[in-house]
Amino acid sequence: MKRKRSSLSAIAAILAPILMTPAPVHANDTSAVLGAGGLELTTSEDIVMASEDLYLSPSEVRVRYAFVNESDDDITTTVAFPLPDIDQNFFGEMVSLPAPDEDNFVDFRVTVDGKTVQPKLEQKAFTDDGADVSATLVELGLPLNAQREGWEEKVRELPGAAWQKLVAQGLLDVETDDRNDRSADFSPTWVLRATFHWQQTFPAGETVNVHHRYKPIVGGVSVFEDEQQLNDYQAYCLDAHGKAGLRRLMKQTRISPLEVSYVPTTGSNWKGPIRDFHLTIDKEQPHAILSLCERGLKKMGPTTFELSRTNFTPKDDIRFVVFKGE
Repeated sequence: MKRKRSSLSAIAAILAPILMTPAPVHANDTSAVLGAGGLELTTSEDIVMASEDLYLSPSEVRVRYAFVNESDDDITTTVAFPLPDIDQNFFGEMVSLPAPDEDNFVDFRVTVDGKTVQPKLEQKAFTDDGADVSATLVELGLPLNAQREGWEEKVRELPGAAWQKLVAQGLLDVETDDRNDRSADFSPTWVLRATFHWQQTFPAGETVNVHHRYKPIVGGVSVFEDEQQLNDYQAYCLDAHGKAGLRRLMKQTRISPLEVSYVPTTGSNWKGPIRDFHLTIDKEQPHAILSLCERGLKKMGPTTFELSRTNFTPKDDIRFVVFKGE
């Protein structure tokens, strides 16, 4: 059997951009929701997604794909899972990472035909104008992920020339007129871009089953106690029935709203539509309130809602909020 290998350039140049969805702002302690998406193939004109079974909850995302290579040749290509750009700015809306001290901070795991795959992880730091400043940060001994424990202390302990280099290149925003004042508040100014990727062979005419899971980057506010805050969630089509349920829940317990976003359109680079698509959304607590704009979901269990589509082409993000009692 012939083998066809895709021509690969740098992973960052291959991947389509990921959309970031802002979370509503109300309380001081607010974290942003970032919507990751599906897998991306660098060569896909002959690879069909026969099925996708998608499970979404505030604590885990699970996706089960069945890919079919409809060509007469085996195809070896890069499969990538890009995360959305993560703003490192301390002065903006914070992003709460599931495991900030780990390289794999979303606990991404993948199997292919039941066998565990160890994907490579590429992390890069970019400025607002698109400049790659990863090498500069590595040279200075700084993690690209500024949420790692002890990151601020590392910066404050840098030699004077290193500190001045960060300030001069605009990589540190110092909240004082004296840019050399290390006692002042400061913030990194770059975004972190992380991509998991691996080489995958799709045999001619055969089905390859790819399963992956990860912890979503969830948004929300730490304190929800004012009914006026309900207005912040109109983007999730919170209706009168949902508001009534929330009022009842608020009388019984404190509420934590958890926002989840999934971006299916970023992975739509295979051949044709998804032939069989199935979605499950799990609110995880029977008395929690789920709100979203997606239509066609049916309640299938105490906490789960499902829908199915055939010949489905994703066009919109899947966004929902779960109001959970503490």
